[in-house]
Amino acid sequence: MTRDPHVEDAPDSALPALLVRPPWAGGIREPVVLKLKASREPTVVRWAPGQREKWLEAPYEYSLERLPEDTDWDELAAFFGGDQALELWKPRDWPSRSRFERLFVGLVMQAPREFGEKLLADERYWDAFTDFSNLGADRGAVARHEMAAYPLVMHQLKKKSWGVYPLAPFLDHAVAQGMIKSFDEHGSNPVQDGWFDLHGVDAVRLVIPDTLRKPGPKRERAEAVLRSVAERHGHDVIADAARHYGDEAVQAVSGLRTDPLDVYPDPLPDLPEGWDPERLPRILLRGRRQALSSSATRHLLTMLSISERWRPYPGVPLVTAALDPESLAEFAWALYEADRHPKLWAFPGVQYLLAEHGDDRTADRLAPIVERWSRAYVWAAGGQSALHLFGRLGTDSALRHLDRLANKANDEKWIRKYARKALESAAEERGLTQEQLADRLVPDLGLDADGSLTLDYGPRRFVVGFDEELKPFVTDQNGKPRKTLPKPGANDDGTLAPAAYQRFTDLKKQARTVTADQTKRLEAAMATGRTWAAEEFTALFLGHPLMRTIARRLVWSAGADAFRVAEDGTLADVRDDAFTLPGDARVALPHPLVLGEDAVRAWAAILADYEILQPFPQLGRPVHTLQDDERDGDRLRRFEGATVHFGRILGLTSRGWELGEKETGGFRRQVMRVTPDERHVMVAFEPGIRVFDPEEHAEQHIERVMLMTGRHSGKPFAFGELDPVTASEILTDLHRLTE
Repeated sequence: MTRDPHVEDAPDSALPALLVRPPWAGGIREPVVLKLKASREPTVVRWAPGQREKWLEAPYEYSLERLPEDTDWDELAAFFGGDQALELWKPRDWPSRSRFERLFVGLVMQAPREFGEKLLADERYWDAFTDFSNLGADRGAVARHEMAAYPLVMHQLKKKSWGVYPLAPFLDHAVAQGMIKSFDEHGSNPVQDGWFDLHGVDAVRLVIPDTLRKPGPKRERAEAVLRSVAERHGHDVIADAARHYGDEAVQAVSGLRTDPLDVYPDPLPDLPEGWDPERLPRILLRGRRQALSSSATRHLLTMLSISERWRPYPGVPLVTAALDPESLAEFAWALYEADRHPKLWAFPGVQYLLAEHGDDRTADRLAPIVERWSRAYVWAAGGQSALHLFGRLGTDSALRHLDRLANKANDEKWIRKYARKALESAAEERGLTQEQLADRLVPDLGLDADGSLTLDYGPRRFVVGFDEELKPFVTDQNGKPRKTLPKPGANDDGTLAPAAYQRFTDLKKQARTVTADQTKRLEAAMATGRTWAAEEFTALFLGHPLMRTIARRLVWSAGADAFRVAEDGTLADVRDDAFTLPGDARVALPHPLVLGEDAVRAWAAILADYEILQPFPQLGRPVHTLQDDERDGDRLRRFEGATVHFGRILGLTSRGWELGEKETGGFRRQVMRVTPDERHVMVAFEPGIRVFDPEEHAEQHIERVMLMTGRHSGKPFAFGELDPVTASEILTDLHRLTE
């Protein structure tokens, strides 16, 4: 552990008690075993306020319709009293089964009570009832008939793992056993919690014997039940319930592990090899004047070693609240690097610590790693959990990483998908669309308002600026141009100069990334006809040191008027006269089809005069139109029959197209594009691209090029109904594919 001579180890009195003496420090206590006779009182029925009324409507929550009021209930009861009804319950005959369910539920819920009670008691129908698709039928039966429905729902409990749901109002030993049996290691569900909350001490009393039985899985689940109750209502409820069995039981339950802090494996696992407190960064307490000792750090490491990613050992959140956030984030990263998990992307406890206590620097380090993960690794190693860090931080820097992961991550199935969802949530919280959020996440790279950066070498200073292609240029402090930034010399400051030189190296890389990403975004905005409010355009483009440079190389429009951004940041029209942007205007990047041929020629001449090269083809963009015989149809037959290399198909994915789902044999046989108005263009090809060996069938034959109303509709849609710009962009991509 690297020692800072100015920071002392904190005394035990200054530390959270768990870091001084954790529960396992006193050794493992032997469990007390008592042979108690379980209570066998008659079944009690209780209802929470409003619960019964709600359950009476449960069978009809979705699509089930009530039977007509004039139904002949005697005839229907006779139908179920005979053998004909069971003929309806045929395997895989869903219409017949659906009719059976409707008639059964109608007789139980709508007929005079005696008919429903007789049907519920008929054991011939119990197995069929257990398989009902209507998940509210059991609750409705219990709400209307109470104890008359009890035998049926107890039978259901034996058949279905979720059979505890309709048992909430009932209290007896058998129901308690069902609650214990369905209580897993991850804790209760709302139904179980509600049952114990409703029946209180009476319910807990029925569990006490199983918590004091000989050690085994059932005792562990029973202890977990009491732990859940104690978390919500305190240990006194458990002690009150135990008094029913005498003082010895009260004493025994006092030693149960009802405190979540007392739940840990026996024996404790060995710490991973690299988790040596002496080799890890020190963790400071808040205030940064004292640090954890090696002993306290080891206790924290033990807590992390028994933590799960989504369920850390309960002591971890308690102790981390007292620690300095910055040093804790650094400690978490050091743990990640120290000893990687053999199967997961990080040990579960480290995943938790990184996600919950990592900072922006952690995100900067982790994002490039996550971006490179393959789909197979993400699936096997649980890589989705890493994205929680970026979403939790919610800072512009973290969201920039999410935006890049959503578009650039190698794993499209999980990382890109989860990153997009996280961005959707972040945009919704800010009241923005995803495109608007992405606009606001463009980094300024620390540049001054004029787009420059001063680098300090101590005795020397240099100014870095960017040309129109966002390539950096350097001038010295006297304004004299230099080919590049010089390496630090002997006379330069030993600290400032190396840091400034590294800053320049990073800046070049960052500028290339920003330029590529934003160029792609703006080209897509032009193709889809996206617009910005005048206020947004001014802030996001004219006021941004990098985006202003890109914006100068494009032609913009406000309604019917086109303009450009001049070198001094002012606006000019095609005659090079000053242009004033109306406050209520919507600004767009006009496609050449929108500008028209004359305007395209005029603007091309202006940009040529100023020797401006556009960042992507705008004025020189290919323009294509549909042929007359294609406008009314849903097929583009001129491209069908072409043979293309699979690489050209894959290349479409960089232009907004998506490959279809993997089919039998591991082949993909479609590439698709969703238009701005949600239409679905699909190119089908054979024999298909094999995912694991695309070279196996290098040449692909274009079978069909079709347009449908939506991604999943399958209904044909005429190409002539598309916006001309959208049609031109699709045709351009298809020409590139087949030429």
